[in-house]
Amino acid sequence: MPLKTYLFVPLLVAGSLVFCIQPRPVNPPRTGQDVFAFWYDPWKPDDTLKKVTAANVIIGVEPSAVPEIHKSGRRALQYVTYYQSLLSRAFLKDRQDLANVGFQVNGEFEKSAFGGDDNYVLCPNSVELKARVMRILDFSLRQGFDGYFVDNTFLDPAAHQVCSAGHQHIKENAPGGRAYLDLLAAVRARLKEKDPTALLISNAGNPRSASAIASGSPSLWDLSDLVLWESYGYSSYRGPRHDRWTSTIQQSFNFVAMPDKSAKLLVLSYPENLTQARFSFAVARIFGFKWTANLGDSLQNTPKEGGEFGAFLSDIPAGLGEPLGSLPDKNNPLLHRVFEHGEVFANTGTSPEPMSLPKSSRVYIGDQTIEATAARTLNLEPMTAAIVIRNP
Repeated sequence: MPLKTYLFVPLLVAGSLVFCIQPRPVNPPRTGQDVFAFWYDPWKPDDTLKKVTAANVIIGVEPSAVPEIHKSGRRALQYVTYYQSLLSRAFLKDRQDLANVGFQVNGEFEKSAFGGDDNYVLCPNSVELKARVMRILDFSLRQGFDGYFVDNTFLDPAAHQVCSAGHQHIKENAPGGRAYLDLLAAVRARLKEKDPTALLISNAGNPRSASAIASGSPSLWDLSDLVLWESYGYSSYRGPRHDRWTSTIQQSFNFVAMPDKSAKLLVLSYPENLTQARFSFAVARIFGFKWTANLGDSLQNTPKEGGEFGAFLSDIPAGLGEPLGSLPDKNNPLLHRVFEHGEVFANTGTSPEPMSLPKSSRVYIGDQTIEATAARTLNLEPMTAAIVIRNP
């Protein structure tokens, strides 16, 4: 996921770091099943909230948005990453500061796997970094945030290397991945101590990477309330790299066979239009995964890449309930599953597939909504979903 650059930027006043602290609002109560929305675009009071009104947990917002989000009865999670940092940030002040918090191997401070100028890997085993992390965490809670979205978990090669920098380490000879999970464990403990309902969501990119950070316990799965699966079916790229459905569906069948892990999955798709949004939602719900889409809408009518492709949550039908019965046949391109209050069809193939609509139902098919007053059969176009909600 793109690294956010506006959060945790300290102000330098008379040579000292200062922060503007807002009073902590009362947390809204948790009711029902959580629906998640990311929002990385600038927050516009009295406007942005209308675009994500279907969600009750909003991720990645700036601190100034928290009071409005809380007033609406929703929760706000702050973006943070402990893997990397640019210069002039709360975790990395300048190049000289690399000696205190940078991850060094063979005499060189490692650069982030995501590239960029002066984007360095942080040492999660650094005593000084941990102190900064905990100070910022306490500051985030005072600002009113209801938890953290932790982006870009610790990547190779640093995950399986030992930092050789001269700064004080928490544990001698701890590989980066294990030190990272120990740091995350400390963050989780402080979060839950301050607010037992706080959420901690981790992003390992593809969930297959979540178990590869380090061996032993605790794992990323143990420490996270939810683990993000980014680019579920649709990536933040345009063009040929946008569609990832073949591998996504194969992996979905694998993960749904691991209920302890699949129950923690939150899948983030990057649909470019409503048809794609409903399709990715349908496939995710067929497998029982929690679903969300996009980072905003600033790139919706542009050819640019990045993931701010639109706000579609309000056009995704609510009220399906939980999936019932068995999973679909993995060899059938038409995925189908019955739910408490309806059913879902998703044509993952390359040709139209016949499907039967029950009478007295509302059907969200592609980017259209129809009322089915009588049972009938129709052909579902490729890469299109039909979400059926039974009328009471």
